[in-house]
Parts: sequence; structure tokens; C-alpha cells
Amino acid sequence: MFFLRSTIFILLLLTFCGSVLAQRPGPQFRRPLSCEPVEPRTKLEAIESGYEKVLIKGFTQIANINVRGADIRIDAVEIKEARVGGERALGIVIVLREPGESPRESRAFVDYEEIDGLLRAMGAITGVNESVTKLVGFEARYRTLGDLEISVFRQSRVSGTAASLSSGVCDRVNALLTIDEMERLRAHIVEAKTRLDEIK
Repeated sequence: MFFLRSTIFILLLLTFCGSVLAQRPGPQFRRPLSCEPVEPRTKLEAIESGYEKVLIKGFTQIANINVRGADIRIDAVEIKEARVGGERALGIVIVLREPGESPRESRAFVDYEEIDGLLRAMGAITGVNESVTKLVGFEARYRTLGDLEISVFRQSRVSGTAASLSSGVCDRVNALLTIDEMERLRAHIVEAKTRLDEIK
């Protein structure tokens, strides 16, 4: 009898814990305290770092992309003060999460006003090829205010062109992408901007 009760209790406990752990909250806005820059660099970070305010965060997950080195999550986000006439900011959060048992995670915030510039830069960077230099290797890169860095590079004539995405202030998380995967990422950012346009 005792064994049966213990077994039922353990099964109920596992079921409850599993359902709680399966739910993941939306994108975390705060970095670890030791990694915070002295001043917030995006509007999203500036509102989020305020004190004595009731803040409301809305988000829509746009996509998850699995690439070498990290999983990439893209969210369209809105953050605002609850009071009438309070501050409000729109943008996207791009989260890079390493695979493995104890993965590192890093996130970059891109304000709505930055998105068009990021999209133009991604279009320009993915079009870079060996014609830009007479030397063997090349690299083109772009960095946002919120520490999202994209680059396209070739190290040798036989290696072909590849792309990378990284973010983070202290411990950077890096992902390697093909040019096609970078184009997919760009398309998802366009989708996120479209979603934000609907609530502007």
C-alpha cells in the first residue's frame, strides 16, 4: 500500500513539474547585471531599466531557426508603461541559445526605428563576394546598437562564403549560417516588422 501511494505521488509530482517546465516565458529583457552596459542603448532597454513603473510587455514569437552553434529565436515585442501617456517602444528581440546541457543564451534588442537599416545592411552584406577585394579572403559586417552583429566572410578561395550572427556584451554567443539561412533570417525580420506595423 505504501509503495502504491509513493508511486502515485511521484507520478503526480513529475507530471506537475513537467507541465511547468514545458512552459517557457517570453523573451527575457534583462541581461545578467554584470553584463549590463553603463547606459541602455535602445529604447526597449531604456524603458525596461526604469524603476517605480508598471510595465507591460507584449510579444509574438515569429520564428525559431536551428543553425550551427545556436538556435535563433525572433520575437516582435512591445513594451510600455501602464499609465496613460507613458513611454512605449516597439522592436524585435533576437535570442541566440547554444545547444547542450547548460547552454549560454544571449539576446539583442533592435528598436523599430533600426529595423529598416538592419534589413538594408543584411541585403548588402549577403551580396558581398570576391569582387570586393583582390585579396583571397574578405569579410563584411554590421552591428546594431543592441550588440547584434552579422557578418559574411570567406577565408580562402576553396572554403566558399559563409555568414555568422552573434550577440552579447560579456559572453558572446555565435551562430554560423549559410547565405540561404541568412536570407531566411532576413525574411523573418521582415515578418516581425510587418507584425509591428499592425499595432503602431
